[in-house]
Order: sequence, then structure tokens, then C-alpha cells
Amino acid sequence: MNRSIVRRLGGTATRANLFGGKKQMNNKQLFTPPTKGESSSNPADLFKKNDILMFSEKPINYIESVRPFGFHLANNILIKSPNKEGDVIGALFLMTETFEVNLKDGGYKIDGVVVEFDETSVLSVLEKIHPKPELIVVGVGAKSRMLSPANRRYLSSLGMQIEVADSSRAAALYDLLATERPNVVAALLLPPNV
Repeated sequence: MNRSIVRRLGGTATRANLFGGKKQMNNKQLFTPPTKGESSSNPADLFKKNDILMFSEKPINYIESVRPFGFHLANNILIKSPNKEGDVIGALFLMTETFEVNLKDGGYKIDGVVVEFDETSVLSVLEKIHPKPELIVVGVGAKSRMLSPANRRYLSSLGMQIEVADSSRAAALYDLLATERPNVVAALLLPPNV
């Protein structure tokens, strides 16, 4: 029998470890399967292999990418800020709908690290929808800021939990949550250039 084509799968072997000790090992642990060492030539395959939501249905208003001037959605809609008139344009994602929110004339204000949305014009839309989302993701612009205590109280009074992050992270969080739990997550995002 030719020994080069026979591989012993049972039994034990003694291996020295890094510190000079000996360890009894099963022969199955000594050999790695041939597929483990193989790597794909496409680096994107590594990310696809680790994507737990790869086979999940993405929401219609899935945010494909965050650009310096706005948001590019998977349905080829581009929300661009500022618009032709120079107004700051935010984005509101409710269930399967996407809305451009014109934030001119005091729709929002930034006071240091605190962002406050106008409750009578911007946030009042959330009062009128039914059923209300369980969670709202708020994107506060280009850098990490806080949502004002008044806005937090207002959103909590509507029965919504709140997640706050810069707009890039908030977009990624919205995509993840809307894919996992469709129709219970909303997002209000300032453009990433604010």
C-alpha cells in the first residue's frame, strides 16, 4: 500500500507547544481541511460571507450610500442638500416611504453640540401617522451631536424609542434595523454636510 495517499484519521499524537510542554492531540486537529486555507480572489466575497442579512429582503427605501452632499437610495433616488435654492434638505424614512424635508426657516437649529428640530413643522408629521414606528433613528449631521431634551421628550411622548448618531452611522443603523424589523423603524436624517 502506498503510504503517500493514505491519511490516518484516528488516534492521537503528541505536539510540543510554544512553552516546551507536550499536548496530546487527536489527529483530526492536526490537519486543516483543504477549503479552510483557500481564499477568494475577490475581497468583497469576505464581506458577503459575513453578512448575516445577505438573504433578507431589503426595504424599498434602503440607503445605498451616504455621499458628502446627501443620500443615494437603492431605488436610485438621490436626496441632495443643499437644493438649487440653497435650502438644507433632510430625509425622513417612514415604513416604505421616503420624504425630502426642507429645513429652511428654522426647521432645525444647532446650538454647539445640541440639535433641535422644530416640533410644529418637522416633527409634527410623526403625530399624524398610524401605526407609529416603535423606534426612530435621528441623524444629527456630519459629527456626533446630541438631540435636544425637548425633542427627546416629544418623541418619547409619541411612544417612540430614540437612537441618535451622526448621519452616516444613523443611515447604516436605519438600514440594519429596517431590514431586520420592517415597518417599525423610522429615520430623520440631517444631511451629512451639516
